[in-house]
Amino acid sequence: MSATLACPVVGTTNSTLPPSHPNVDLSKPGQTCPVVGAKTEHHGNLHKHPSVHDNPTTPSTGSSDAQACPVLKSVVNETKSQEMDDKVCPVVGPVTTVLPPDHPNTLGKGDEAECPVTKAKVGHHKDKVVGHPAVNAASGVCPVTGVHPA
Repeated sequence: MSATLACPVVGTTNSTLPPSHPNVDLSKPGQTCPVVGAKTEHHGNLHKHPSVHDNPTTPSTGSSDAQACPVLKSVVNETKSQEMDDKVCPVVGPVTTVLPPDHPNTLGKGDEAECPVTKAKVGHHKDKVVGHPAVNAASGVCPVTGVHPA
């Protein structure tokens, strides 16, 4: 059994792009994702979700509402998701609610301010995510995500 990979940027273990994600040829290196600004090299394990008709959308973004997906609702109850404190984000699906240790501080920013990492509105994440404990002297691999500290 292979280990579940967590995205080092948003913490998701989901490898399916939402149905409303703009088309990006993931086989071409050097392209930038118009949603989170990541390079295609970073997203080698992703695939596009099949088209969904009459699916609910998220009012704040107009994108498909991943919270309405019956598969993702069960994914967050899996052991690994529970260890990572995953919730279902309506935009990207299962994600950890703990920001990465190197995430820029957004405290005191207005709801309309943009997250410098994911380009999401700060208000979208208000009271839904928490900062990661300091890892200044940490070495090795995170026991939860399997990611090496930067």
